[in-house]
Amino acid sequence: MMAPSGWNKFEGEVGAYDLKWQDMVDSTENIKISSTPVKSTTSSIDVLGDVQSVGESLAKKRNAKLISATERLTEGILFYKFDFAIDDGTHQLLQLCVCKGKVWSLDASAKEKRWDKRQELYENVLGSFMPKLA
Repeated sequence: MMAPSGWNKFEGEVGAYDLKWQDMVDSTENIKISSTPVKSTTSSIDVLGDVQSVGESLAKKRNAKLISATERLTEGILFYKFDFAIDDGTHQLLQLCVCKGKVWSLDASAKEKRWDKRQELYENVLGSFMPKLA
């Protein structure tokens, strides 16, 4: 996965994330990867529903506006990607997939005023992510 250079990297915090990168200057700019085990019969993220419905549900839980909800298939893995404008002034990209018995979540956020400077980096990070094959 392409990770931001010059950012602090943190190894897992139980219940919060597996890996996290945080900007050294602005701690609100961060990227987190987390994973949660799923039933052995769950093999794709589409078990949650169609991408638009899932995005609308997640937006409601975040007090956010859903800007976009897209899906892509890479190396046989279906990814759902959501773009949110959260009411607290945060902009967030969230990507979900199921692989090797886990739901993988990749969350990249920044304050709305800095979004233009971070969007390309975050899109590249999400596009380069493939779940661990362990």
